[in-house]
Amino acid sequence: MATLKHFYLVIFLVLGASGVGAQELVTPQDTSPALGGYSPVSYFEHEEPRLGSPEHQATHDGTTYYFSSGAQLERFLAEPDRYAPLFPHHCPYNLALGRAASIDPTNFRIVADRLLLFHRSEEMDGLQKWNHHEADEKDELLERARGNFKLLKF
Repeated sequence: MATLKHFYLVIFLVLGASGVGAQELVTPQDTSPALGGYSPVSYFEHEEPRLGSPEHQATHDGTTYYFSSGAQLERFLAEPDRYAPLFPHHCPYNLALGRAASIDPTNFRIVADRLLLFHRSEEMDGLQKWNHHEADEKDELLERARGNFKLLKF
């Protein structure tokens, strides 16, 4: 069973390395703030990203987040899984296609009360591609992204 998982991981990484906007995977030991320093709570409170501050920070699942106020930090600490992005360092559209691509923290959508952050470059806009799919296709994309994300974490 472990050999099969390794096989899928190698395939995923090879496909990801050839994908648009492929980048080195971020490890949980990375201490720079996620989301380019934007507060994950601001996406829900203000429906837009707002920069946080190092004086209001927390680490969840090995990822450091900044918040714009002590109140946002408290909200996050009370329900981190509600506010943390589903894939903190990866575009869900690209994950669904088996590619690891960086995110643009200003290119986002909240889906089923979960924050999704998408890749954006001259070559491709992950959110735009995501939006071209019907609702049931988006559900399928999200499930594939979750499965491929588990392979990355393996």
